[in-house]
Amino acid sequence: MANEKLVPNLKETVEKPKEQAMPDKTTEKKKEYTVEIVRDFYGNVDPFYLSKKDPDYAYRFLRDDTKTGGKNVSIKTGNLLFQKGGWQLCPKEHLMRIGIKETELSADNFLRRGDTILAFMPKKLFEEKQSHKIKEAKGIMDAVKRRANKGDPTEAGTSIHPTMSGLQTKKQLGMK
Repeated sequence: MANEKLVPNLKETVEKPKEQAMPDKTTEKKKEYTVEIVRDFYGNVDPFYLSKKDPDYAYRFLRDDTKTGGKNVSIKTGNLLFQKGGWQLCPKEHLMRIGIKETELSADNFLRRGDTILAFMPKKLFEEKQSHKIKEAKGIMDAVKRRANKGDPTEAGTSIHPTMSGLQTKKQLGMK
């Protein structure tokens, strides 16, 4: 107790530090964190969705297999429209115009999602390409339907089997 008299009362001598105004950390962090968050509670968000497409163009993501020595991108970006070609990789200027942020671009200034890369073509060419595909597919299906309904028009003995003539109808096979 004798020591109590020698040591001054600390509560009286120690000053409390003054509270300094702290900078607003939330605004600093908001500037740092630039990811635009999409709350996807149900797993229905399409990572390939483009919100601001130019209506004069058709878009698609091409599989970029250049790392494995593939030729997919070179075929699709070729000038043979009806043989998978006609697509052009979207340049940076076009991507910025349709609302893609520069931070989303890869080092080569293209929009990549996984192992795909965004390409585009004028809508008029795309519609021509699609109508050609539909016409070809319809022609094949018409031939199949015709043979299924009327049988194969080839003569018996000229097909692979000497007594059969390809696809035959129920009537040709003697069925009711």
